[in-house]
Amino acid sequence: MSDEDPIKILKVRYAKGEITTSQYEEMLSYLLEDVTSIQKNPIIKTSIEDDQELSQNPGSSEAVDNITPDTQSSESGDNTNIQTSCGIQDELDYESDEPIGDDPITDEGFHPGLSSENGIQADGTTTPKHENQIPESQYLTDATLSAGIVDENRILEEQINELEIIEETEDEVTTGEPSSIPGVFLSGQDLSNVCYVTAVNLIHAGEYDKALPFLEKSIEIDPHQSQAWLYRGSILHNRKSYNEALVCFEKALSLDESQTKAALFKGYCLFNLHRDQDALSAFDLVLSQDRRHARAWLFKGYCLQNLKQFREAASAFNAVTEHNPKEMAGWLHKGICLFELDQHPDALSSFDKVLELDKRNLSAWLFKIRSFIKMNRYQEALQSSTKLIEISPREISAWLSRADILLKLNKIEEALDATKKALVVDKWSADAWNLRGLCFHKLKRYEQALPCYENALKLNPRHAEAMRNRASCFHKLKRHVDALQYYEVAIEDNPNNIEAWFNRGLILHKSKKYEEALNSYEKVINLDRFNVKAYFNKGKIHRALEQYYEALQAFTQATNIDPQFASAWFHMGLIYSDLVRQKEAIQCYDRTLRLDPRHVGALLYKGIILDDLGAKREAFACFQKATSLDPKVATSMKVKGKFAH
Repeated sequence: MSDEDPIKILKVRYAKGEITTSQYEEMLSYLLEDVTSIQKNPIIKTSIEDDQELSQNPGSSEAVDNITPDTQSSESGDNTNIQTSCGIQDELDYESDEPIGDDPITDEGFHPGLSSENGIQADGTTTPKHENQIPESQYLTDATLSAGIVDENRILEEQINELEIIEETEDEVTTGEPSSIPGVFLSGQDLSNVCYVTAVNLIHAGEYDKALPFLEKSIEIDPHQSQAWLYRGSILHNRKSYNEALVCFEKALSLDESQTKAALFKGYCLFNLHRDQDALSAFDLVLSQDRRHARAWLFKGYCLQNLKQFREAASAFNAVTEHNPKEMAGWLHKGICLFELDQHPDALSSFDKVLELDKRNLSAWLFKIRSFIKMNRYQEALQSSTKLIEISPREISAWLSRADILLKLNKIEEALDATKKALVVDKWSADAWNLRGLCFHKLKRYEQALPCYENALKLNPRHAEAMRNRASCFHKLKRHVDALQYYEVAIEDNPNNIEAWFNRGLILHKSKKYEEALNSYEKVINLDRFNVKAYFNKGKIHRALEQYYEALQAFTQATNIDPQFASAWFHMGLIYSDLVRQKEAIQCYDRTLRLDPRHVGALLYKGIILDDLGAKREAFACFQKATSLDPKVATSMKVKGKFAH
């Protein structure tokens, strides 16, 4: 049976006397009623001409990542999830009982333009659609599929434009011959074909909702109609009913294992359901039948990238670019994977290839800048940011990227000006306010930094970097109670947050709430038994409490983890001095001075012991060197007394 209008088929059969008047009227009424009674549920449709168009325009704008201007980033994987160590850096006196921490304000991990509000967080904020993002639903042939960028290595539903599926099926309509006996109504097979052909015509006309009941009727009459299952699945996929669509594609595959399109579309469903490992199997099935299937390679790469299997993902994207050298998505994601593997020169080449195909590709520019930064080629990064601003002066990520580079070059006033221009572009950007606060923070203008962080948090109450920076600012302003409140909330959200436990311990330590501080440090050690600073600060609390045995144990653990930790050796020497074990104390001070010859505290206390032992000349040499390194030593009453001998 041809795939012409089914109503015309009925008219011809009626004219030939093959069906009676009552049968004709009954069937005509059924067809007209089913077509007109369906409630229309609009579907977002994107017209796609061919793979070439998709390759050159995978979306409408660029995907972006998290801005983490305050962080020490774990960029080794990710563009992976970024965890910041945000301890409180204190300048210790030679005998200070102050705990030590990490400097919470660094620019190491800032991701230029990869915004927490404009990108997904592996963790899940929604993002605007971007030029390098993966579409979620467009009606496509098996050779047509859009490209995308993974943000934080997790492709989420919010990043995917609608991926709608349609087939060119004129040659796939079943052609059973209808009954030729006059007066006999259409057979079940004929009716199934009529419904199927009607659905195909409606799909070609863009009437996807109207086509669905005809497909369901066709399947009800003939459950072995694999193409009907395929079409039904595609429409359900377009409605984002991925689980129902998945059942349809699996049914089509069970009827025809060689059905490449069903395997491909099954992979799309699993991908949209974030079942990347299962989706891989579907795309591998497609590739087992067609090793040159570029879209299967592309989505296999996406799944591997989501699973953080960057080496394998890079290989998949390489296959995409081999089959289609103009496929931007393949080049872009290959570059991202190489970036995650710290193969920055090769990544740079991939991003340059993207820019050769599209000089306005924002993600390629941003990753190119990050690659330059990773290679410490800051001037080239700055020049790239200048070009990006020339191309897209109204793109806030370009200005944030420039501010980040200027911070790394210690051009803080220029960075501050860049954040001002970023806010002119978008005053509602939490990332811009956070980065502006960071600039004031680095200038030690804490009173001006704090309102910037507050603005960022008003715009995005879950902005992790702004919360960390604000807590650090509270520390600098001696507002420890406010800082503590942040870490309490962070621990409540994530009881395994090592950073929050450590900084909670620091605040309580500085407030001389030693028992509570010890509990926090113990929690850090339980979560990370190699955390040398937790052992060190724990040792200082035990010494303050005159618990010398526990203090020695803690400092010994610290030096076992890091034998080059000069301060731990020095404080161990202080404990031996407290215990009047002068030989062991001298050994610890000597070890400290081997690691740090300019350690004034070790020189001072070694000199005191030598003086007590009667080694006046050696003691004087220690005092003299300590004074040359720090003239304030000369004002010390103890040292004055020693010099008087």
